[in-house]
Amino acid sequence: MGVGILRGTLLALDGAVALTAIPGGVALAVGAEDRRYPAEWLRRTPFRTYRVPGALLSGLVGGSAALASLQVLRRGDAGAGWSVPAGVVLVGWIGAEMVLLDQPESGSTVELAYLAAGLGMVGLGLWLSQAARRACPRADPGPPGG
Repeated sequence: MGVGILRGTLLALDGAVALTAIPGGVALAVGAEDRRYPAEWLRRTPFRTYRVPGALLSGLVGGSAALASLQVLRRGDAGAGWSVPAGVVLVGWIGAEMVLLDQPESGSTVELAYLAAGLGMVGLGLWLSQAARRACPRADPGPPGG
């Protein structure tokens, strides 16, 4: 599979996560999803409402994926390293959701799809950023401190 296809796949993953997590988190934070996600599911968490979890979903998960998308668009393979921490954040979010939320269908198809997306972001981000390093050893393929 060509590097361009892999980069496009990574961009699609990053973008899809950003485009769903940001508005989804806002909807949770403002209470628009209270019927779909009852507060009782938060019983094993430190939260009583979805206000903070929604803000975290939007800001951390969606924000990191949006930043990764922009870096992949702007810097190509050299920007792919930004997808690695964004994918780790997503995998951590989904893992915590599956363990902590007292929901009837933990491990649902949607959660597994997002888990796969996060793993794909990490894997493709690592592969493409390493390819960029090999092609241009002086390039800065990842986020600061990475």
